[in-house]
Order: sequence, then C-alpha cells, then structure tokens
Amino acid sequence: MIKKLFFPAVVVILFASCDKTPITKAACTYTPSTIKADASEIAYIQSYLTANSLTAVQDTSGFFYNISATGTGTSPDICSTVLVQYTGWLFNGFKFDENVSGAVLRVGATIEAWQKVMPTMKPGGIITIYVPPSMAYAAAVSPTIPANSYLKFYIKLIAVQ
Repeated sequence: MIKKLFFPAVVVILFASCDKTPITKAACTYTPSTIKADASEIAYIQSYLTANSLTAVQDTSGFFYNISATGTGTSPDICSTVLVQYTGWLFNGFKFDENVSGAVLRVGATIEAWQKVMPTMKPGGIITIYVPPSMAYAAAVSPTIPANSYLKFYIKLIAVQ
C-alpha cells in the first residue's frame, strides 16, 4: 500500500515545485545602465545643438533627445525585445548605419543611451537622440565609427515583443 502511494506523491511534489516563470524573462540578466556623461561631453553636445539650431531635452544621464511622436501601447523594459527602424550618424553628418525594414533588438544588448531611451517610448513613437561617447561605443573602434564619436540616432519603435 505504501508503495502505491509513494509514486503519486513524488509526482505531485515534483510538478508543484517546478518554476513557472516564463523562460524569456527568467533568462534575462540585463540590468539598467548607470553610466552618465561627464560635463565636457554634455557641453560638446550643447554646442553642437546650438551650432545646428536644434532643440533637444537633456536626459539626467547626459544624452539629449527630441520626441517627434509619442506612440501608444506598452513601453519596453531592459529585458524586452523590440522591433525598430533607425538611422545612425556621426555628428559630422556621416551615416554609419540604417535599418528601415526593421531590426529586432534586445534592449539590454544595445548601447547605454538606447537602454535608457527605449523604456520611455511606446510603439509608433519616434525620437532623435544625441549621444556622447561614454553612452555609446566610447573608445571602441569600428570601420565606420571612430573611437570616442558623438552619435545621432533617429529611432522609430515599431513593436515590443
């Protein structure tokens, strides 16, 4: 009799102790960025904006932004996957990247400025951000982005997945 009750009891205990957290959220180990631009980087962006007659709001972390459309719906978080259209330029006007068909990105895997701005957006939202090197690629060098570059991005959030 005890043997007949033992197996069902073990099965019930095993199923009751299973983690019910969705795999996508449980697998996320990203944490929000705490990087902030220094005063010289902020001053450089302010000079750029003034010289080009551009208006933008300064985020507390030091990048600047201009919202063109607010969008509606649910905002992404650091662990969200998003579908975006974007264009990236150096401050000298050189376009180093563009994706108009839509790129699928994990917010936590993007540069610090994107990590901070994406949670403020909603699907359909459009924003232009002006990014200091410390919140982008810093001293990293690529074939199209020189070390310590100031960047401008046009971002349209299509969907939060």
